[in-house]
Amino acid sequence: MKKIKIVLIDHVNSSLIRTTDLLKKSSKVEITGIFNDAELALEFIKETQPDLVISEIEMTGVSGIAIAKEIKKQFLDTKVVFYSEQAHYAISAIKVAAFDYLLKPISIEELQECIHRFQISHQIDLNKRELQIIKKLSEGLNSKLIGETLFISKHTVDKYRRNILEKTNCNNTAELVKFVSQVGII
Repeated sequence: MKKIKIVLIDHVNSSLIRTTDLLKKSSKVEITGIFNDAELALEFIKETQPDLVISEIEMTGVSGIAIAKEIKKQFLDTKVVFYSEQAHYAISAIKVAAFDYLLKPISIEELQECIHRFQISHQIDLNKRELQIIKKLSEGLNSKLIGETLFISKHTVDKYRRNILEKTNCNNTAELVKFVSQVGII
């Protein structure tokens, strides 16, 4: 299995060092960049397109939120994990579809769990239409309404649903919605 390429961003050097040390304990990751300047980090991210960015959310200059918005704007597949001492930023992180939000100080267990969920979410090969259907299922729509919304038949939605359940090893829609929520697929 290929290693997860990670870029770290934090304006506090001690946090960068601690997080780097924690990540180095994992054989699943490769740290491709470490930055205390968010603007330099963003340029590096655009060039290298890492799998995951772990960023402080509140920084001088460019914020972590701005970085996440720019990543989405550039249509990069890179996911963002925020970490901060402030829990109240979690809502902002959710609004920009952050993969995860961790509170400082991060424990090795929290970081390993986050990386594990990220890895699981990337092992499941879901196409764009399947992701759209999962999103609609998580919104509580039934097959008929999903079909109307996506301009496909109810039978096509049901076929996608069966394929999704098989790919994720879930037994029903409730289990699927819980699973995709836990691993950060949607």
